[in-house]
Amino acid sequence: MYLIKNGILHAGDGSIPKQMDILTEGGKIKKIGEQLCEEGAEVINVTGCHVFPGFIDPHSVIGAMGIPGRYMDHNEATNPITPEMNIRYSIDPDEVNAQEFYKSGITAVGLTPGNTNVMGGQIAVYKTAPAKMSERTVKDGAALKCSVTEDVKRTYGERKQIPKTRMGIFYLMKEAIRGAKTTGPEERSTAQQVICDVFEEKKMPVFVAANTKGEIDGILHMFAEEKIQMCLTEAFCFSDCIEEMKRSKAGLILGNINNMSQIAKNRMDISRIRELVDNGNLIAFSNTNGGSSEGREVFLWNAIEVYRAGVPAEEIVKMMTANPAKMLGVDDRLGTLEEGKDADISVFTAHPVTSYAARVRHSIINGEVIF
Repeated sequence: MYLIKNGILHAGDGSIPKQMDILTEGGKIKKIGEQLCEEGAEVINVTGCHVFPGFIDPHSVIGAMGIPGRYMDHNEATNPITPEMNIRYSIDPDEVNAQEFYKSGITAVGLTPGNTNVMGGQIAVYKTAPAKMSERTVKDGAALKCSVTEDVKRTYGERKQIPKTRMGIFYLMKEAIRGAKTTGPEERSTAQQVICDVFEEKKMPVFVAANTKGEIDGILHMFAEEKIQMCLTEAFCFSDCIEEMKRSKAGLILGNINNMSQIAKNRMDISRIRELVDNGNLIAFSNTNGGSSEGREVFLWNAIEVYRAGVPAEEIVKMMTANPAKMLGVDDRLGTLEEGKDADISVFTAHPVTSYAARVRHSIINGEVIF
C-alpha cells in the first residue's frame, strides 16, 4: 500500500492538473483526494512533481522480434492473410525487460505483428514491469493488425507471388473479408472466424499500417462502409489526407517521425493534428517506423514535437494515456487516474511534454514501485 503525497496530478482526461494525493492498495487505485492519510501506508512524497497515468505505447514490436532481432518473430511472412496468428506466442519477456520502458514512464504496450502481411495477426496488451506473464497480461486479441505498405509488396513480390502490387494488396484484403462473410459459421476456418469477429461482430478494432497518401486513401475508401473502429499506424502522410480522416473518424497512431527525417521526407504538417483532435479523432504515439520499433525515448520525442506544433500539453497527455487505452479497449483498467483502475502511475520531476529537463522519479506498475 502506497500513499503518493502532494503531486501535481494529471488525470489523463484533459482536465486541469491539481495537487492531489493517491492511495494504492492491491494493485489498484483505492482513493484520490486532498490531504489523504492512511495508517500503515508507505508514504511517497512527490511535492513539486507531476503525476500521470502510466503511458501506453499502443503499437510496438519490441518484445516480439526475438533478441537480437534476427528472428523477427512478429512477421509470419509465409502467407499474406494470417489473422488467426496471436502475438502472445512470440513475446519474449526478457526482450521487454531489456528495453526498460518504465524508465520513460511507459507502463503498458500494445505488442503487434509487423507490416509484412495484409492481415498479420492479433495485437496483445502487456505491462512493462518485470513479472510473471500472467501478471503482465492486460488483454489478448486487442486488435487485428493489417498492412497495406511497401513491406507487403517487397516480401511477396520478390517471390513472384500475389501481392506484388497495391492492387494485389487491396484485392486480397477485400476477398478475405468477402470470403469470411459469405461462409457459414460452421464452415468457417479459424482465420475467417477472426475476420468475422472484426468486420461483422465488431469485437475488436483494426490497426492498419499505411504510410503514403495512396495507401491511406485506399484503406479509408475500402473500409468506408464497414463501420469498424480503425486506427492508422505510422501514417506519415496523414496531413495530406485530413479531410478523408475527418470523415472516417479514423484514429492515428503516429510513428517515429524523427527517424530518417520523416517530417521533411513526407512534407508532414504536424500542426494539422489539431484539426483531427477538434474533430474527435483519437491520436496516439508509438516508437515504430517501417514495422520496426526504436528506443523508448522516441515515444516522448513524438509527443514533444506535436506539442511544439501547437497542441495543448494536456491534450498531448491524453494521447499518451487515455487515447491509446481506448484504441486497445483497455480503458476500463488503464489510461486515466481514477479510483478502481490499475495503479499504473508515472511520476516526473517536471512535465515531460513541456520540459526537456523532466526525468522519471517513480514508475509504479500494478501498485508496485518498479523504478
